[in-house]
Amino acid sequence: MSIEQALKLCPKFALAHQVKSDIHHKDFIFQFLIENKVFETPEHAVAYYFDDGLRSAKKLRNLLQEICGWQGEPIRLFEFASGYGCVTRHLSNILPEVAVTSCDIHLEAMQFISEQLGVNTTISSSVPAQLSVPDQYDIIFALSFFSHMPKATWTQWFNALLSKVKKGGFLIFTTHGWLSRKYLGFPEFDADGFWFAKNSEQKDLDTSEYGLTMVTPLFVFQQAAANLTGRIIFFREGYWWEHQDLYIVKHESFISKPAKILNTRYRFLTLFRKIKNR
Repeated sequence: MSIEQALKLCPKFALAHQVKSDIHHKDFIFQFLIENKVFETPEHAVAYYFDDGLRSAKKLRNLLQEICGWQGEPIRLFEFASGYGCVTRHLSNILPEVAVTSCDIHLEAMQFISEQLGVNTTISSSVPAQLSVPDQYDIIFALSFFSHMPKATWTQWFNALLSKVKKGGFLIFTTHGWLSRKYLGFPEFDADGFWFAKNSEQKDLDTSEYGLTMVTPLFVFQQAAANLTGRIIFFREGYWWEHQDLYIVKHESFISKPAKILNTRYRFLTLFRKIKNR
């Protein structure tokens, strides 16, 4: 089935979730699902697109409430690498008190989200230092972004995004980890706990800048330990899609470097005992 034919199925499933049915014809997630042979019918693929976006929005809400201590007060959320709005379209229903700004490298995606979904947007950059975001946010949410960054920019992006979080706010992101290996052909990590391949479902991006990335928790904890403004307060292996690892980093710039590194190493060793036997 063509993308055009699949798009005609969207109103039925969008209505069930009370969201906009408009989907951009370049939406790479939608295209990936339609072309994925794991779905028996195009209807199943379209249903998954809407269902999974809703599940992610609900997961985010639960994390805000249960981990970040959010109690429904108005806050500002920066959805980084939002794509064409798979999750974005559900946020106004699931988090009506939250002011959302979406950000992505694709200009057409930002125009679509702004015009069709009515969400504030800003364009991203391929260079972390050039990310132009004048404001700081209570929450920055980067779903499956760090699962694509090469080693040359991974830590730069971590630092760049954390710098846009208000003091006391949170950076929430996911990575490919140990549980993702089976989906990526069981590759081996390098000495730093990092693996990268020049391969991506987004054909319009340079695969040397946006490919497939897999990292160990140790790698992530070490990057956090080197940053004086953030502390990992929550880690859950395989939290998203039963294989991507979840990290929540709190902006706490008052932590001194020696205490920060010692505390981070202790927290990691505690977590590492649970997952070392792989």
